[in-house]
Parts: sequence; C-alpha cells; structure tokens
Amino acid sequence: MSDNKDFLNQFSNQGKPASFQEEERIPVTKQRKPLNVKLLIGLLIAAIVLGILAYFLFFAPKIEVPNFVGKTKNDVAAWTKQQGIEQSGILFDERYDFDTDEGIIISQSIPEGKKVKNNVKMDFVISLGADPEEKIKVPDIKNMNKDEIQNWVSQNKLAKTRVMTAYNDEVEENEVIDYSFSGCEEDTFTRGCSLRINISKGSAPAGKVTVEDFVKKMYESAEAWAKTKKVNLVKVEQYSSTVEKGYIISQSVESGKTLDEGADFVVTVSLGKAVTMPNMYEWTESQIRAWCSKNGVILNNVEERYDPEAKGECIGQSIKAGTLVKEGEYLDVVISLDDANVAEFIESHGGKVEETTVFELEQWKKEKNSKGANLNIVIKEYKPSDSVPLDHIISMTTKTHNSDTIEVVVSEGRNIMLIQKWNNVKTEEEARDVCDKNGVSCEFIYEKSEGDCNGTVKNIEGIKGNEKIKIEPGSYISQKVVVRITIVDNGKYVEKDSQGNPCIIPEASNNSDSSETGSSSESQSDQNN
Repeated sequence: MSDNKDFLNQFSNQGKPASFQEEERIPVTKQRKPLNVKLLIGLLIAAIVLGILAYFLFFAPKIEVPNFVGKTKNDVAAWTKQQGIEQSGILFDERYDFDTDEGIIISQSIPEGKKVKNNVKMDFVISLGADPEEKIKVPDIKNMNKDEIQNWVSQNKLAKTRVMTAYNDEVEENEVIDYSFSGCEEDTFTRGCSLRINISKGSAPAGKVTVEDFVKKMYESAEAWAKTKKVNLVKVEQYSSTVEKGYIISQSVESGKTLDEGADFVVTVSLGKAVTMPNMYEWTESQIRAWCSKNGVILNNVEERYDPEAKGECIGQSIKAGTLVKEGEYLDVVISLDDANVAEFIESHGGKVEETTVFELEQWKKEKNSKGANLNIVIKEYKPSDSVPLDHIISMTTKTHNSDTIEVVVSEGRNIMLIQKWNNVKTEEEARDVCDKNGVSCEFIYEKSEGDCNGTVKNIEGIKGNEKIKIEPGSYISQKVVVRITIVDNGKYVEKDSQGNPCIIPEASNNSDSSETGSSSESQSDQNN
C-alpha cells in the first residue's frame, strides 16, 4: 500500500517532471508597414480625373446650338446633317408674323450656346410672313402721289399690290392715273387681294420702239424686253388648250410695228389647258382621286356624312360643277357613309348587349348624328335584374338605319327586400343604420319643422325618376330606387315635441346596432350647436 502511495506522490506539483510544467506564452506583434498617404491621394485624384474625362468623352453633350433666329429651315437642315442630329427630333411650327419675312425662323426652343446630344428634341417657329387675310384700310389713293403710295404699300407689306408707271399727257408725273382691285372690293380689301395702281410718268418722250414677236415664247422674255425698251408691259392670263402654261398666246402690237416708249404693251399669257369641274354627285372617292390626279387638282379634304339614299358616293363638292379650274387648286368633297347600324355599337362591346350602358349608347348616337344620321333612343322600360348591373342595357333594337329609333330595356339592378326595422326608424342615426342593413341608396334631406324633435325622421319615401314609391317593410325595391329620408333640423334642441313627447338627445343615443351611429350622432350634434 505504501508502495502505491509513493508511486502517486511522484506526480505531485513538486515532483512533476519539467514537461508537465505550464508553458509561458509570449505574444508576438507583427510590425505594420506605414500607410503611404501621398500614394492614396494620387490614386484618388487620378480616379477623379479619369471619371471626368470619361464623362466628357462618352456622356457629355458635345454639339453646341447656334442661333438660328433670322435664318431659314435650310440652315437648320445643313446644321443637323453636319452634326449627325436625328431628324425626327427637329420640329417646325409655322405662323403668320408681320415683322418677319416668310421662311425666316422667329424662335427656337433651345437657346444659342447650349450643348446637346445628337438625339436632341428641338422646336422652331417659322414665319409665314404677314397674314394675307388681314383686312387693310384703303386710303384716298386717287389723291396720293407715288412716294406716298409706295410708303403705304411698304408699311403694310402688300405683296400683291403692283404700282405701275406709264406715260400720260393728262396726269402730272407721280400722280395716280387710275387703280383697280381684283378678287375683292375696296371695303373688303385684304393683304392677299390684288391691287393695281397706275402712276403717271408725265408726257411720253418722243422715242419709238420696234416690237418683237413674243407669241409662244415665255412671258419672262417679254418682261425683260419691256424693261430695257422702257415699255409698260401689261400681263393678261387666260386658259389655252394649245399653248403651254406660262407662254404667250398673243400680243397687243404686232411684231415689226413701232410703239412709243412708256406705252402699254399687253401680252396674253396661257394658264394652261382649261379644266371644267364636273358634277361629281354619286362619284366614289376613288373616282374623284383619279380625276384630281389626272387634272392636277389637289383633293384637300374628304368629309364623311350619313345620307338616306347614297352609300359611299359623293354628295357635295366645294367647287361648283362647270367652273374652270387650274392646276394646283384645292377641292373638298363630302362622301356618304353606310347606314348607322346599332349592331356596330354592340360589336364594339364584345357583342354583348348587357355590357353596354345607356350613357355609352347616347354617346354613340351623338357621334353618328353629328355626321348626318337621325337616330333616336327611347327607353321602353326599366326592369329589375339580378344578372345585369344597374343602368346597363338588358335588351335593345339590334339593327337600325340612319333615321331609326332604338328601343332599349334598361336594368334597375337587383331587387332588394326591405327588412322589418323600417317600422321603428325614428332618428337619423337609426335611419342610416337601416339604410346600411338594407343595402339601399339613401338620400338625407334636412328641413325645418316647428314642434318636432331635432334629428328625428319626418318622412321616408322612395324615388325612382319622377315616381314616388312607398317604403314598406317586407316589400321589394330595385337598386334604381333612392330612399329619401327627411330629417328635422330646427337649428336648436327642444326637450319635448308639440305632442308633449320627450325628445331624444342625439349625443345620448345608444344605438349599438351600427358602427356609424356614433359618427351620425356627432354630425347631428354639430348641426344642433
């Protein structure tokens, strides 16, 4: 036993071998390298510079917008082509402007100097010049001299007013010989009307001019000759089936004869082949387009209207039949439509009548009648329906012509049975509660009634259109019916009514059947206060 003890004692703290002693742990700290601040700042600056360069190289707008005010549409086109700008973003709006010549840009939506990308959206306003339809007051031309007339023409920008000069032995130099209007009268004169004013050059000089042959030559040749020879050239236009447009048909003085300088020399210029406007009644649109294309007439507008007889045919034209028309004139026509058939309306709602409303049918009728139809809608009757929603159409006439009447049966919505609680309704709070429980539409009206308790129900009745319906518990009403409830509102509270019955204070009403009772009572309290 002692031997065992000796054996164990050798493992005591004092007797443990060195390997059993606790080892001492010494922490070792790794030396950190110092942070290079300059290097980090340099990298950060480089990153910022690269970001700025990338923005200006790849993202920043590079195209600088010039000032186009005072320039033309061609200048804009040249710039957009040169800069590779998308044409779809460039829009032009034309308007009359007295102070700016025709074709000149008045304004631009992006200011000068702003830089943009090639997909920029930019609007320009271009002048049409002075308004030709503006009415111009005509002065006393007969008593004006040449300078006064030219100033008047210039100030009013009368592009179609011609001031002509001619020798005249009776009228002094620079005075008016005569004047004439074309296309209007003096009291209806506009900038677009033609006005010719002849001014005297005084007595004609003794010089003589030998006339050349201008027949079948272009008008410009006679114009140049007259200018150099000091002859007053007068242009008259007429249609010709043999002489091409713009060429001279005849002249007032034959070739080889002499003419005084300053005298009138009249040339008749061809307007081209005369085209007589036909009667296009009952023509189809394709026939009209073919005729216009052949004769150089522009089909400007095709209006569609319903007609009781014609279908897809012309029933009106802006240029009267038999009128001579020239190339480039505008023509408007009216083409008849097929019958305004209500089947088209039904089809637009998936072919289901019950998915349409009377309001939608009325809108369709108005649109058709605005184009000449004469449709009428009559509500044949209202019917309750559990399947067709309120104010939707249950049934209707399914085929119509331009002047037919459409008969319609309209849904009153589902039938609602009134519960027994209507017998006991006395206050507004109770009425609102019963309305909710019955699921009916209620309308509250407040009236003064001396001798009645404030906030009590004075009358309950059903309203369907102009018809009054008695509200009885256990009966049925449709969703079309509005229950009108009249509430006493005297503006003050009384303790008893005229019969001596005590009044219920609305605030103290303890109707727990509805969560809305409290709010209704509060509303009534506000009215009493």
